[in-house]
Amino acid sequence: MTPFSTLRGAIAAAALIFCTGALAQVPMSTLVGDYNLASSATVPASSWGYSKGRISIQPLDAKHLLIVLSCEWKREPKAVCGDYFYAQQRDDGLYLQDMNTFAMRLYFDPASRKLTIISRGADAKASVRHDVFSATTAPLTDAALVRRMKREVSNANSKENRRVFGPHDKWDYEKNRIEFQRQDLTAP
Repeated sequence: MTPFSTLRGAIAAAALIFCTGALAQVPMSTLVGDYNLASSATVPASSWGYSKGRISIQPLDAKHLLIVLSCEWKREPKAVCGDYFYAQQRDDGLYLQDMNTFAMRLYFDPASRKLTIISRGADAKASVRHDVFSATTAPLTDAALVRRMKREVSNANSKENRRVFGPHDKWDYEKNRIEFQRQDLTAP
């Protein structure tokens, strides 16, 4: 083994470590933004879906995101519809909080900027709902969605929730990784 090949190997290893670390940080920033509901469907077909919805994803710190959902149910438009989740960047990916996320999966396509949520129902038919959200830069103007978005942000920032559940940076983020569609790493 020559000194040149040893140096070349060390440089390649350092580049791999640098790229792996950089790639682990990329997904968090690519998710930030607003998304409008594009479709909501269930299998088997039912009215357990959204007629409209909006997701806002904002960074909280260098390792955490706040994901806020405001929505309207197809079968009961005036019923409460919304939620919030936290996500944490880890070395091996971006994970949703472990609390109340066992029945859902999140997928993100960076190329099309589409966010898909797949939720399993607790009903006798074992329904599965697919909600697809597309990135938008348009302001949120729907009064019901604005009101529901404010309520969910308020819930996420609630002192009582922090007292009961602790701060989001102390929660577990291990079981539910946000899946990113694989991209060609050589693309510009």
